[in-house]
Amino acid sequence: MNDIKRLNWAVIAPVGLLVVALVAILWLDLATGGEAEPDPFLGTIGTPVRGTFVAPTSTPPGAEPTRRAVPTVTGDVEGDPLERDALRRGDLVRLLLAANAYRDEHGEYPSTGGNLQSLCVYKDDDKGCDLAETYEGELPEDPAGDPIRNGYWYESTGDTVKIYAALELEIPDDERCPTENVDLRVKASLICIEGP
Repeated sequence: MNDIKRLNWAVIAPVGLLVVALVAILWLDLATGGEAEPDPFLGTIGTPVRGTFVAPTSTPPGAEPTRRAVPTVTGDVEGDPLERDALRRGDLVRLLLAANAYRDEHGEYPSTGGNLQSLCVYKDDDKGCDLAETYEGELPEDPAGDPIRNGYWYESTGDTVKIYAALELEIPDDERCPTENVDLRVKASLICIEGP
């Protein structure tokens, strides 16, 4: 009889520990939204930008593309996605004008060494903050807020510059900005503008 009780505990204890470990892993996965790692500190040169994966959709041949919102915006945001996207497009043009004015004054764009950064989210680290010198007014922030997830991104070698924004409405494939950055590639409606 004692051998049977010992055998039961010898089987039950490891199985119980395994169940507890699996529950802890599932809880961690749910608590972090599927990412077991915390978001990285953005703003340092070459720091990847973490975001939520949104699978791009394609329009069947011959069908009229629909303008629907893609879930890139976090939180409660007032207003119309079409108006916010128009503002983002205008912001990119104004940012490129400021970057070109900076290059005209200093001989080159503020350089990130070709790496991607958030655009002036971290005032002491982001090279895009230098554009404030030639930008009329304050540098823009994404109209949906949460500049880490929804904001603008900046990369420059000093000779070239590329500025990105993620739109809320679905855009045609030929309008999407190609990028090698794995974190921006998952943005379904990523646009960019570049110079010179």
